[in-house]
Amino acid sequence: MLKNFRTAFSLAIIIVAVSLTPALSQALRDINYSYLYDPDEPFVLTVKPIRGQDGWAVHFSLVLQDTSQTADQYAMSWDIRTSLEEKSGTTITTDAIQKHITRTRVEGTVKVPLSTATQYVSLRILNNRVKRVWIHYKALLPNYPSNGYLISEGKAVQVPFAHAGKPLQLAGIAETSVVSYYNDDFPAAVPPFSEGMSRVSRSMVADSTYNIQVNATVTFTKRGLYLVQKDTSSSEGFAFRIEDDYPRLARIESLADPLIYICTKQEFVRVKEAKGDKKAFDKIILGITGSSQRAKDFMRNYYKRVEWANAYFTSYKEGWKTDRGMIYILFGLPDELYRFSDREVWTYKNQFLNATFNFVRSQTLFDPDNFVLIRDKKYQDTWYEKIDLWRNSRF
Repeated sequence: MLKNFRTAFSLAIIIVAVSLTPALSQALRDINYSYLYDPDEPFVLTVKPIRGQDGWAVHFSLVLQDTSQTADQYAMSWDIRTSLEEKSGTTITTDAIQKHITRTRVEGTVKVPLSTATQYVSLRILNNRVKRVWIHYKALLPNYPSNGYLISEGKAVQVPFAHAGKPLQLAGIAETSVVSYYNDDFPAAVPPFSEGMSRVSRSMVADSTYNIQVNATVTFTKRGLYLVQKDTSSSEGFAFRIEDDYPRLARIESLADPLIYICTKQEFVRVKEAKGDKKAFDKIILGITGSSQRAKDFMRNYYKRVEWANAYFTSYKEGWKTDRGMIYILFGLPDELYRFSDREVWTYKNQFLNATFNFVRSQTLFDPDNFVLIRDKKYQDTWYEKIDLWRNSRF
């Protein structure tokens, strides 16, 4: 089962393991980031940059998944680069870094001055015992609209979701902040061969708005999307989702919607009508897969992918509904993943699939790190072949 992923979404954090020598002088754009969304890495890293009036505060947390190791085995060094082509950057000195280390965790904050040009904060993590280096980076954009964050139990929340009923505080915004609540049931991504791209609207009508004092403890009870701003006309703020069965879906009624990618219209209607009835739900899955063993294999593997998609890709809508989440669920971890300032390129090169998917950045206040898939009719055969494999529990 996915470990430690209740704090595991990485807001476009770059994770890659490389050999020791090239890591000392490596252009960020030339690295294969296939490890970016790999749940089998020995640790989970989250990095959340917050842009303030006085500079950037880059919150970070490294949590071990392999508990046979200890956090002090990992040496971390930071630098700033002005482009993805640079092979090295300006070292961030220790006086700009605050961190706390326990046996299984390293967490803290890095201070970075503001710049009128895009900067890239890069993190190099070295584990000498296993002779591995990981390079991570995050773009610091001059127009990045996120200027606040949630606090839970005294720590910055570094994922774009929190759980209903949990006490939280707002930080980084004005003395009094305006909270807008959106109860929209955002649609799931459409297949990659469909026309158009699933961009988020740059303006939505809030279902309710209210004021909250900064640092006051608040408990959100309604599931949905929240936006925090100084005032409703501001171009800055930060958004997050409140969820109650997430990122791992545990209730039968929660399992229905993600099946939209592999069901026929008639099957999907029946799944939705089951409404938490386990016997009815199991009967439908059995009808899709054809045998009880294939049904078990399908449920285990499909919903692991859904959980990972929620952990990695949650934005203004649930991670499994996003374009990257859809491709990740159906096709899995890409063999090659390259990142550029305006896009991610995923390539699959194996005996079952040969395809490349391009995701372009579509920044909004609701999700500054949103990416949408460039769709093409050429994906149609590949899509239906993959759906057929899933329905026969061949992954």
